[in-house]
Amino acid sequence: MQKIKSNKLLCLYALAIAFIITFTSLFGGIRVVNAKDERVEITVFSWEDYIDEGYDSAEDASELLQERFSEEELTTSLIDIFEEQTGIKVNYYSFATNEEMYNELKNDSKAVNLICPSEYMILKMKNEDLIKPYQMPENYVNYGSEYIKGVFDSLGLNTEDGKTYATGYMWGTMGLIYDAEKYSDEDFDSWTNLYDEKFSGKLTIKDSLRDSYIMALAIVYKDELLALDKNSPDYNAKLSEIFNRTDKETVDKVEKALIDLKDNLYGFEVDAGKNDLLTGKIDVNFAWSGDAVYSMYEGDGLGKKLGYVVPKEGSNVWFDGFVMTKDTDGEKEEASIKFLNFLADPENAVRNMEYVGYTSCIAGDYVFDYVSENFGDEEGDKTVDLSYFFGKDGDYNVTTSTADDGYARHLFAQYADEETILRCAVMNNFSDEELELVNEMWNNVKLITLPTYVIVLICVLAVLVILGVVAFKYRDKILSKLPIKERINKNRQKYKVVKVERK
Repeated sequence: MQKIKSNKLLCLYALAIAFIITFTSLFGGIRVVNAKDERVEITVFSWEDYIDEGYDSAEDASELLQERFSEEELTTSLIDIFEEQTGIKVNYYSFATNEEMYNELKNDSKAVNLICPSEYMILKMKNEDLIKPYQMPENYVNYGSEYIKGVFDSLGLNTEDGKTYATGYMWGTMGLIYDAEKYSDEDFDSWTNLYDEKFSGKLTIKDSLRDSYIMALAIVYKDELLALDKNSPDYNAKLSEIFNRTDKETVDKVEKALIDLKDNLYGFEVDAGKNDLLTGKIDVNFAWSGDAVYSMYEGDGLGKKLGYVVPKEGSNVWFDGFVMTKDTDGEKEEASIKFLNFLADPENAVRNMEYVGYTSCIAGDYVFDYVSENFGDEEGDKTVDLSYFFGKDGDYNVTTSTADDGYARHLFAQYADEETILRCAVMNNFSDEELELVNEMWNNVKLITLPTYVIVLICVLAVLVILGVVAFKYRDKILSKLPIKERINKNRQKYKVVKVERK
């Protein structure tokens, strides 16, 4: 009996509480919602294959990663780990080019919170007031390379109040990947060596206006670039001025240089070159250093040795960084900074580097130890000083090997030495007038992309086809001009004589 009374009392209490909650919810006193409805969501727009998506099996990861992370961690994407740790939902989408991303943003500027464009596009978006400065993530403050932050300072991307328009994500150089079983670095001492007949039909360059433009500038202004005093404190500034010329005379010279180079080209490409090297279709590919890293590792697995070099005139040093769209505010801005802070954690930076093959903008001892373990050889014959990137106050020398099975070439593709970086320039954003001029040039270069002998052959075949069509259309008139005997023979061939036998 007592138990029944207790149950009745519990029911009355439950009804009372339910009434109070319902009443106060209706009048705003207490807001009762599903926990999932309160989950903050951010939308991220980045490059394809540019974040660790988790391995199918921990065994698919390198031994170095297996030593540092658990099987559960390696088989879980970084986005999933972030969502589990923070409760923040990340909608992650990818794009193929900066221009594709830019056009989509212009169509709907409120659809995304974080974007990862390249340096020139970051400057363009900043100038057009499409992005805004945000508080620099704590991990980026502590572990972001001082070299990277210094470059961003020079580009006007960091503010004096601890904010930034971009958090550096990945960076690298532009150079040449080549078949190291056929050639050596000396074969690519200069960009002008690419005109050598031995590379005919074995070379690809980027189907990218900006990248191929800067390569052509190194060809056009070779003598001027090599005449610069490398010991001068303004050496890189003078070099950068040359690599950012867009006057009419320069653009015309670039057009001629690229058209002349087409005689040696297998073709233009964006992503196929790194695999064409592995299959032997080509011997040389003008490429980003991250693609060089990928090709080298794949080549080692196939028993094919590849090399990477930045010719002596200099090249482009590029950066990708995360920007925040102007309309992102409140909880979404706070959540976005948390995501960037997560990516700037050295452990996550190492995972991303290993997964995508590019070089993180994050430094610190944890990343350096990974680099040393990955590329180092205590008995090696070459020591590379990476203090320009990891910090001037520590011992950041990596001893590596230049032997055939050594990792000196891998290390150079991942982290070029300071001397190489000094002769690389950051390309500025083109103004509308400059862009119109160089676009016209590029269209002229791309107008005909086939070798001369192929073009001649196509023209001959086209003429023969046209003559054949004309001959068929006017065959009766042509036949009427033939002598009588030839016409009779033609008609005999045209009309078969059928014999009818009598029954």
